[in-house]
Amino acid sequence: MADTALRGMVIRTVDYRDNDRILTLFTAEQGRIDAKARGCRRTTSPLLACTQPFVYGDYQLFYHKNKYIIDQGEVLESFYPLREDVARYAAASLCAAACLEGVQEQQSSPEVFSLLYHCLSYLTYGDVEPGDMAVCFLLRFLSLLGFRPAITHCAGCGRDLRQDAIVRFSVERGGAVCTACSPIGRAADKTALEAMRRILLLEDDQLARVKLKPALRKEVFSCLLPYALEYLPGIRKTADMLLGLESVSLGQS
Repeated sequence: MADTALRGMVIRTVDYRDNDRILTLFTAEQGRIDAKARGCRRTTSPLLACTQPFVYGDYQLFYHKNKYIIDQGEVLESFYPLREDVARYAAASLCAAACLEGVQEQQSSPEVFSLLYHCLSYLTYGDVEPGDMAVCFLLRFLSLLGFRPAITHCAGCGRDLRQDAIVRFSVERGGAVCTACSPIGRAADKTALEAMRRILLLEDDQLARVKLKPALRKEVFSCLLPYALEYLPGIRKTADMLLGLESVSLGQS
């Protein structure tokens, strides 16, 4: 039996038996870790507060019979206001679902952790639109995973697209494409592509600057979400929840 101290964020909770809960913790140093919290759903449990969704805290674990068990926990940030706003909660859930699928177990991911922490902080306390934070997170998360979509140059032939009158966005090709490489399909809004390019230039602590008009946000979503689902199919449920609130269609790839 070995003790482990770590600092992380709860990105998934699964109720187990009468009063237990299985948590997925996301840490900067060790990636994803699943751990059982015994009796945490009792109202008198000292683990009740630190085993809620999105909680960021310090945890003391021990390893027993091939499983991590949470022995102690201290809340550093609860992000509680997320639970009071359905749109912000939906955007936060989308970010967590992406991490659940894209972050590997026991693999250091400090850049992804920083991105998640900043996005959840802005969603909780910032003057931001939930859809804007979802766009920022997904675009930058995909880039960190190595799946950055082509934006300024054709994903097919590599030609510079910034002077083209018509540009298409192809999930199969990997992003923006010229009409020669993709002669049919939905044209991409070039303002949306420029917005995506600029978001990728920002630092995590600058994301609150992103203020997309509803029509532009819809255009960005129409390109980005089908692309994200190609690499992160497990986010569909949370994406659908946010899409319903944003009234956006996934469109065609």
